[in-house]
Amino acid sequence: MTDPAQKKPITKDDLLALYQDIIKKQNEVIETNEHNAAEQLRLERYRASMSRYEDLLRTKAFIDYSSQALEQVNQSMIKLRKDMITGTTQDKASLARKTEEIDRLHATLIKLFQTGPALSQAPGAVPPSHQLASPTPSPVVPTSPRLTEALQLALLADSQKSEATKKETARTVALFVQAFGDKPIKEITGRVAGEFRDLLFSLPTSYAKGKQDLDLNTEVERAQEFDLPTLSGKSVKNHFMRLSALWNQLLRREIAEKNPWSNWDFDLTKRNPRRAWTDDELALLSSSPWTCSTISQATFAGITLVAAYSGMRLGEICNLRNEDIQEVDGIPCFLIRPHPADKWTPKTEAGTRNVPIHSVLLEWGILDFRKDGEKFLFSELKTPQSGPRGTDFGRNFSKFKTTVGLPAAMTFHSFRHTVSTRLRNQAGDLRELWIDALLGHEASHKSQGATTYLSGITTANLRQTVEAVSYPTLFLKA
Repeated sequence: MTDPAQKKPITKDDLLALYQDIIKKQNEVIETNEHNAAEQLRLERYRASMSRYEDLLRTKAFIDYSSQALEQVNQSMIKLRKDMITGTTQDKASLARKTEEIDRLHATLIKLFQTGPALSQAPGAVPPSHQLASPTPSPVVPTSPRLTEALQLALLADSQKSEATKKETARTVALFVQAFGDKPIKEITGRVAGEFRDLLFSLPTSYAKGKQDLDLNTEVERAQEFDLPTLSGKSVKNHFMRLSALWNQLLRREIAEKNPWSNWDFDLTKRNPRRAWTDDELALLSSSPWTCSTISQATFAGITLVAAYSGMRLGEICNLRNEDIQEVDGIPCFLIRPHPADKWTPKTEAGTRNVPIHSVLLEWGILDFRKDGEKFLFSELKTPQSGPRGTDFGRNFSKFKTTVGLPAAMTFHSFRHTVSTRLRNQAGDLRELWIDALLGHEASHKSQGATTYLSGITTANLRQTVEAVSYPTLFLKA
């Protein structure tokens, strides 16, 4: 191979030297690039440090500014709240303006804690170009208004809703508040809705027509004792529909998370009438362990057997005093009579009566419940601050019979039906007047003779009547 200019041949040594020179130049370029890169990295780090320092200065300025702004907003909102509470703003237009002002101040508060163009307009609050890692913000706990507040916000203040809708919904809400208190919306769950449903089905129909400030427990027991008709499935459904519609409004406003009043079933047909116990049902009752932990098995058995062998009402049994057990004409009796000192009286004039104690009760040991120093025969029961004595027992008996699988038609009051039914079906010579006197019913026959001689029935005839009651499958242990 020959150089065209000098015609001198190129040797292998020349090629090797040229190659080594090229390698050297490449190393020099690499070293230069590495040096420049290192300088560039140091420069970037310096710039980033300076930028973060400037960010700190700007953040400090922003905190100072936002503190002053927050104080101004706080004072404004305090004044607005005071005006609305004291009634300074009465007309709707002023109220609307104040409400709009509160909304605007609320939006200002939100913007004070957000980054973006809104902050860049505040003095000394330019958003940092290199954001430092910010601490995780504390979660905001959403407030939950109480039911009456939510009613006002979502329905009563809505001009699109009819006055009839507002009135009926407010009435349902008032009934709920009377039963459970003015709960926060978030505490009204499906469980609470179910309890309200059970309560509605236990209220007498007369409650909806009379005064609404009556004690609910008293009304429930009154319905049980007098076997009064209770609210129909249609009435209960209407209450639930009103609350469900209110909750739908709360869902749209993001005040509620779900609707506990929807998807409930209601039997809109005629409800099963209360009836007498069958022998099979009494056998099931006898073989099932009592489930209440606050009332003993002995008290449960004693109260139940008294009802089954006398036909007395639950309130009459639970209010028996030790002094109410006396011999009349040589026969042990329960004396059902008024006790003015305790503000208790039988429900009707005919309810004041003497009930001979059935021999089965005496053999079982009903008199053993009498204890020195105690006023009531069933002293274990607590007298509630409001409502009749025995309400707690009635509620627990209802839960118990449901737990063991007894039908809904069976209630504690069914014992009274059972006694009446079995006595009237006796093949003997029991008279209707005797049965009415034993149960405290008004006379079945409204003749002058029935009215005159009802109170003259002898204790012996009443004992003959009560002893006609028998049960082949009812056996309760103390």
